Amino acid sequence: TLSGHLTGTLIDNRYRILEKLGEGGMGAVYKVEHVRMGKILALKILRPDSALDKGLKARFMQEARVVAKLSHANTVQVFDSGELQDGGLYIAMEYLPGRDLSWHLRARGALAEEKAIGVAIQVLGSLEEAHGLGIVHRDLKPANIMLDRRKGADDQVKLLDFGIAKLLEAEGRK
Repeated sequence: TLSGHLTGTLIDNRYRILEKLGEGGMGAVYKVEHVRMGKILALKILRPDSALDKGLKARFMQEARVVAKLSHANTVQVFDSGELQDGGLYIAMEYLPGRDLSWHLRARGALAEEKAIGVAIQVLGSLEEAHGLGIVHRDLKPANIMLDRRKGADDQVKLLDFGIAKLLEAEGRK
């Protein structure tokens, strides 16, 4: 289960768990190292009991497929997905060491107008690519916008969590 101490655990013979980054109702996100490549990634793991729900399982795997189609600099990159022996599912994605916009707003208050415009432009860039591919995010909120501090530059924004995104083409709509 996700409640156990998983630090050091090897997932799918390639991802060693380094630390838990966060947890939600259906699973958790971990900072991991790809053992063969030495690359640090984030691993989103859907709990086995949640994976029993065919709808949740399909939604989780759809997120991996949807985000893997996107390559915009302001969209989190997905590299891999799979199913664990216990029935849990995972998505391996780009590790982002920053904080989400929700945290920044709580800790520091409203953004200055110029900074808010910069964040919005980057989010819109990500959404433009997604919309061009017929993908609607459907859960745009400060907690799904990461701000990654870069030395000598403005924050790099990354849009996360396309978990409830819809592919309009699959529904026969534009």
